[in-house]
Amino acid sequence: MDGAARGGKWEMGGKTLRLRRFFWRQDGRLVLFPLDHGVSCGPVHGIAQMETVLRYGASSGADGFVLHKGMMTYLERVSGRLPGVFMHLSASTQIGPSFHRKVLVGSVEEAIRRGADGVSVHINLGDEAEPQMLSDLGLVGEACARWHMPFLVMIYVRGAHAPKPVTDESVEHAARVAAELGADLIKIPAPQRIESMERIARSVPVPVVMAGGTKEADERAFLGRVRLGLEAGLAGVAVGRNVFQHECPDRFLAAIVDLVHEGRGVEEVWDRWIASR
Repeated sequence: MDGAARGGKWEMGGKTLRLRRFFWRQDGRLVLFPLDHGVSCGPVHGIAQMETVLRYGASSGADGFVLHKGMMTYLERVSGRLPGVFMHLSASTQIGPSFHRKVLVGSVEEAIRRGADGVSVHINLGDEAEPQMLSDLGLVGEACARWHMPFLVMIYVRGAHAPKPVTDESVEHAARVAAELGADLIKIPAPQRIESMERIARSVPVPVVMAGGTKEADERAFLGRVRLGLEAGLAGVAVGRNVFQHECPDRFLAAIVDLVHEGRGVEEVWDRWIASR
């Protein structure tokens, strides 16, 4: 992408080169395959055998993985071209008392030593621990600037003080927070209204991808929402459960990649990858 991101400029040098490992197709779009669920949820269905997941993730065309540090070891066994890798620095578990409070479990310097191409942080606006999470985000962002590391911010509206149900306006606010505090790439839950997606895409200087969310029963509807986000100006999708819990995860991921990067419609990718299996 030659250092540019939706009208803004990434810092030239190491960060630009590392970002090109994710945006290697040079179309400004991105399919992320987040696989950080094992810390928060345990070895849920679909990610019990991580080496297998990483192999089909790479072969089906994902542009980037999101992994915790210990799972990066499996990448050494994956042949062929590897996607870019964000080492995830945030953690909490469903077992503990504060699931929405994310704490740092790694550093930018460690990610560089382990061979990551970038780092990611998850924060939840509306949680009682929001001030500490914002502080952590600032510290990681400063380290990313120092080391020229791409910075993915996954930002949600969750917790005791979050609006219920979550409003599109609060998601817009969250995206703006991530952009204001130095994200190079932002992951948000998909707003309900296309107008909100359009406002987010217009109002920040870096690419924004929508989260895939929980496993959807209606696969066509899921693909339709991804297509809607692209039409609104979002840069792509970060999809985990809807891929690794699919009965044919490699083909469903390939369908998403086709949708995002080739501009094909939902029915076309469905017939090509899903109906023909």
